[in-house]
Amino acid sequence: MLKKLLFLFSMSVALLANTSLAFAHGEVVNAVPAANSQLDQMPAVISLEFDGKLQTLGQSVINSLVVTDDAGVVISETTSTVNGTKISTLISDHTARGLIHVHYRIVSEDGHPVDGDYTFTIGQTPTLYSAGSQSENAVTYLPQSKTRAFPIAATIGVSLLLLSSFALIRRLLRNR
Repeated sequence: MLKKLLFLFSMSVALLANTSLAFAHGEVVNAVPAANSQLDQMPAVISLEFDGKLQTLGQSVINSLVVTDDAGVVISETTSTVNGTKISTLISDHTARGLIHVHYRIVSEDGHPVDGDYTFTIGQTPTLYSAGSQSENAVTYLPQSKTRAFPIAATIGVSLLLLSSFALIRRLLRNR
């Protein structure tokens, strides 16, 4: 019985130690151009770098990077290039201005698909005006950030499992 409890305890420790790796679902570590940046001209290439290697399956397209203008028109090439931890795409329309949307879908090294998006601006900062107001005060558009609650919940769950295993082992050792 004690061996089984020690095994359970050691597995709990192993799970807790690997939680950050197991739930690292392809986080963006670098974007060119950066999110919320303002540029004078459209870059020739949009690229994203992730915290781990991106999966590929031969010639199958499982990773994509699509760039659209403010009207939703695709301004990037139809194919993306994956090289290790980076994905990039060429821009086909260099005349686009305003708010530019970048949407990606990748398969991270742990096999999980990850979707995300961000924006940057070419030219002047886009503004929103209130329809009920005559004021010239502008509000700059800022995208909402996405949070990842699952890794936090998993860490708490594994921590509780670890603590309960430790308490059970300690109790059994005292009763010997």
